[in-house]
Amino acid sequence: MKVSFFKIIAAILAVFIIGYAGVQAWIFLYNPYKTEIAVTYSVNEALHVKGIAIRTETVIEDQYGGSVSYIHEDAARVLKNKPVAYAHASADTVQKMEKAAELEKEINLLEEASVGISQLYGSSEFINDQIGNSVLAYSELIANGNYNEFISIKDDLLLSINKKTSITGTENKFAERISLLKAEYDELQNEINSDEANTVTSPQTGYFISSVDGFENMVTKETLFEKSVSEIEDIINTDVVTVDEKIGKIADNYKWYYVISVSSEDAEKFDTGKNVTVNFDGISDSVILEIYEKIEDDTSENVIIVLLCKTFTAELASIRQIPADIVFSTISGLRVSSDSIRFDENQQMGVFILDRNEVKFRAVEIVYSGSGYNIVKWNQGTKNALQLFDEVFVGGNDLYVGKVID
Repeated sequence: MKVSFFKIIAAILAVFIIGYAGVQAWIFLYNPYKTEIAVTYSVNEALHVKGIAIRTETVIEDQYGGSVSYIHEDAARVLKNKPVAYAHASADTVQKMEKAAELEKEINLLEEASVGISQLYGSSEFINDQIGNSVLAYSELIANGNYNEFISIKDDLLLSINKKTSITGTENKFAERISLLKAEYDELQNEINSDEANTVTSPQTGYFISSVDGFENMVTKETLFEKSVSEIEDIINTDVVTVDEKIGKIADNYKWYYVISVSSEDAEKFDTGKNVTVNFDGISDSVILEIYEKIEDDTSENVIIVLLCKTFTAELASIRQIPADIVFSTISGLRVSSDSIRFDENQQMGVFILDRNEVKFRAVEIVYSGSGYNIVKWNQGTKNALQLFDEVFVGGNDLYVGKVID
C-alpha cells in the first residue's frame, strides 16, 4: 500500500512537471504579440545620374620623355613658369623614388617602435587597444567604401604591432632590419641622384592636375554653352582614355562644372540658383553644388543641367566622367514597420506601444513610406507622442489601450 501511494504521488508530480514545462514552452515558442523598437532613420530624396566634369585646362606637353615625378599634389595652386615636375632620363627612376619613400617610412616606423619600449608606450593592454582600434578603422573603411585612407591605417597598425613585439620581448630590437633597409635606401638614393632630370614648369597660373584624358580640348567652361544638347550628351557618353605622353595640365580656376543630362520631368526638380548635395561615386565626402543653368533645345528630349562646384580637392581634380547621387532633400524621423500602423476608435492613425506591460496608443504622422516600413515624424519630448526606443507592436490581435500583457 505504501509503495502504491508513493507511485501515485510520483505520477501526479510527473504530470504536473510535464504540464508546467509544456505551458512554459508554449509561452516561449508562441508569442502572439510581436514588437520592435522605434529607431531614428533617414532617407534621401535623390536622383542617380551620370555626368562629366568640365574645366578650362591647358595641357603641359612632355618635351623630354622618360619618367616623371611631381612636385605638387593634384589641386595644388601653381604659378606661371614655376616648377611642377621633373622629367627623368631613366624610365624607372620614379619607381625607385616610390620604393625609396616606402623604405624611409618603414625605417621611421621601426625606429619609433624600438625607442623607449614600455616606458614610452605603457602597458601591453594599451597597445592591444591601439591594434584593436586600427582593425576597427579598417572595417569601417571597408563598410563605407572609403579606400583612400587604407595606407594611413596600415601604417598605424604596423606601428602598433611593432610596439607590441617590443613590449612583449618577441623582438627586443629592430637594429638588424633597420640596417638592411637603410643600406637598400642609400643604394636607391645614389641611383636616383645619378639620373639627370629636367625641370618642367607651369605654362600659366592655375591649379595642377597630373592626369590628361583628351577632354581638355574637347570642351571648356566657355565652349560648353555654345554646344547643343545632343552634342553635350555625346561628350558625356564619350569614353575616357588616359593620355600617358603628357605631363599633366593646369586648370584656370578652382571653380568647375558638373554636367548631366536628365529627362524633362526630372529637370523640374532643379531650381536654378539653389544648392544641392552631391555624392560622387568613390569620393569620400559629399559636395555642395549650385544649380547654375539649364540648356534645352530641339536636338534632344532631355535637358542639360549645369552644376557649379566651388570645391577643388585632389579627389575632385582626378574625376572626369563619373556617376553621382543628386540629393534634393533628406527625410528623417522614427522608423516603424508598415504592419505597426493601426487606427483607434476615432480613426486616428497611430501605433500601439508596450509601456511597462501596458498597451498604449501613440498617434503618428507618416512623412515617408518605404518597402515594408514608414518614417514617422518624431515629436521629441512631446507627451503621448511616439519617442525613440519605444516598443512598438507589429503583430498581435485584440490590442486596446490599457490591456496588460505579462
